[in-house]
Amino acid sequence: MSLAEAMNRLPSVGWVAEPSPLTPLPTLARHLGLAALHVKRDDLLPGLHGGNKLRKLDVLLATAPFKDAPRIASLGAIGSGHLAACAAASTALGKTLAAHMFDEPLSEGVLENLAFVASGPSAITFYGSRLEVGLRKPGLVLAPVIDGAPMIPPGGTLPAAVAGFARAGFELRAQIDAGLLEPPEVIYCALGTAGTAAGLALGLGMAGVKAEVRAVSTVERVFASARLVRRVIEGAARFLNEHGVACTAAQALPVRLLRSQLGRGYGIPSAQSIAAVEVLRSEGVASEPVYTGKAFAALLADAAAHKLGKRVLFWSTLRRGPLPHDVDWRDKLPPRLSKRLDRATTPSKLGRRVFLLGGAAALGACAMPRFFGYREIGWTGAVLQSWEAEVIAAAATTLSGVAAVGGLVVAANVDRYLVPMPDRVKTEVHELCALVEHGTTPLALMGKRFTKLDAAGREAWLLSLNARGGLLAQAFRGLRDLVMLGAYQDDRSWRGLGYAGPWPDVNAPELVGAPYQALRASAGALPQSRAARVQGSAP
Repeated sequence: MSLAEAMNRLPSVGWVAEPSPLTPLPTLARHLGLAALHVKRDDLLPGLHGGNKLRKLDVLLATAPFKDAPRIASLGAIGSGHLAACAAASTALGKTLAAHMFDEPLSEGVLENLAFVASGPSAITFYGSRLEVGLRKPGLVLAPVIDGAPMIPPGGTLPAAVAGFARAGFELRAQIDAGLLEPPEVIYCALGTAGTAAGLALGLGMAGVKAEVRAVSTVERVFASARLVRRVIEGAARFLNEHGVACTAAQALPVRLLRSQLGRGYGIPSAQSIAAVEVLRSEGVASEPVYTGKAFAALLADAAAHKLGKRVLFWSTLRRGPLPHDVDWRDKLPPRLSKRLDRATTPSKLGRRVFLLGGAAALGACAMPRFFGYREIGWTGAVLQSWEAEVIAAAATTLSGVAAVGGLVVAANVDRYLVPMPDRVKTEVHELCALVEHGTTPLALMGKRFTKLDAAGREAWLLSLNARGGLLAQAFRGLRDLVMLGAYQDDRSWRGLGYAGPWPDVNAPELVGAPYQALRASAGALPQSRAARVQGSAP
């Protein structure tokens, strides 16, 4: 019996009956200088809303002690995709779920997962932080059974679950053999509890696919290490041998841990990850900024630094949405968690403040050097820096169409307008300038920053922002409105609109020097439309 046949005989619920499809991205591959770029779409797996957790639970929940347990327990953040998958699996198998949750920053995705779990057969216990979990109930991390229910650790990373993901290595091998793609040289995936990366490395190695797995850490260093990955691989190999699949941990592919995209910490989107989500969205591929966004941001950064091979595969671990939920789901939360949501006056959407943070300038290894090399323009603005004034000026020549008003005049008007504004508005303008100036390479794959592009390049870049929709379109509109505000502060721009006044020479002599007084109606005057009605009703 072949290894592939032995893997197919592992215990299974039957949720992964077909391979997840491959999506080629030829245009993006060409821009990145690659021979091929494919996305392995686990979000399109048909069962239980798809995602990498489906592969793990498919085997895990078919083995003891989970198979016959009426109730299972697990731990994750309040917006955990793993807990959402456990809730879906519990519903499908007629089980109940003891969902232990710790806090994380709110976002639309977090609230969607939380609402889904709360709407399912779940009993939720809330802890304020990961530290509180360890202090109040350390068994959630260490014990195999919690309150009489078998415990699935965060991410589902038990040997049986990792073996379930190892089957995906043989699935990819079959797709290669079928001519759907050439063997990739580098494979990117997100790393949380290491189960996906470890299972993938082991399964691909067993299947004879020679590649490097680059696992992009989405958790702090203490929770992710090369030693942890090796230990997870060894546990999966032991499980496979116990179930009739001859293998060794030494067969696993090498796994390189990348830590550059963690940002401010677990569960917190970064400017890089949100911009990466937009890049994938423009290619028709769904993603989110906490896991897949950070993993793809690492791919883009490596491409900018010429650290990629010629054939690259990005493994999407995303689950498919939107997830359904009950209307009254918040009523099912424990009081402490409900109060935590109430304190968030506006659930933290992935809005422009998070997106603009740091601009998209940080994207790509070449970002920081591009903040230098600006010419001296004698700028003395109160709010905008000299390079930001150049960004506004360059945008003005592209967007305003007002030849009579120079770009730096527009920038000076914008600067004067910003002086009395709140600090948060000024901060957003700074971040907007950084995004427009330095986002050209990671988002549009242009070799120069915005102010170094020619007129056609500037127009193409700005129009591409608007065409992408979402947050990038909001950024374009914000820049456009600033430019219009600065341009039309200057009365030289009015003639281009065909606006004839108010000018001193077209008003009464006594109003010369006070032109706007001409806009005041005389005492007792009626608006023209009303005056006409009054006149028409006269006997």
